[in-house]
Parts: sequence; C-alpha cells; structure tokens
Amino acid sequence: MISEKITLFVAVWVVVMLFVTGDANVEIFIILIFVGLLIAKEITDRFTDIRLKHRMNVFIFVFIIVFLVIAGKKIINAWGI
Repeated sequence: MISEKITLFVAVWVVVMLFVTGDANVEIFIILIFVGLLIAKEITDRFTDIRLKHRMNVFIFVFIIVFLVIAGKKIINAWGI
C-alpha cells in the first residue's frame, strides 16, 4: 500500500535526520523533516488517492506554520528586538 510506503519513508527520513543533525538545534531538525515530507508528497503525488493527499496536506500546512514561527523567531533575534 502506498500510504505504508510513505510512512516508512518519512520514518526512515526522521531517523536519518536525527543522526545527521546530532547536537544541532531542534529548528534544523524540524525543517529537515519538513523537507522530507515535501519530497515524499512530490514523488508519490501521482500514485496517491485524494484522501491521502488531503492528510499529507494537513501535515504540510502544520509544518509551514512551524517553519514560519521558526523563521520569524530567527529574524526577530537577528534584529535584536
């Protein structure tokens, strides 16, 4: 089933990114997970049904919000506000 393969890919991606980032910031880890989710969506877009696409879009929207919060926090810290 395609949803199981996507889940396995994202799980493996998370574990690999956990080892790659190591002692780095949590922000980098979250952004790399977001990138992996976007890659999984683009690769499997042709093969997924509409329900799975909607579920993946929910996760992507949540990660976009988290990314905007992280980027906004970094910008505010860089300006010294």
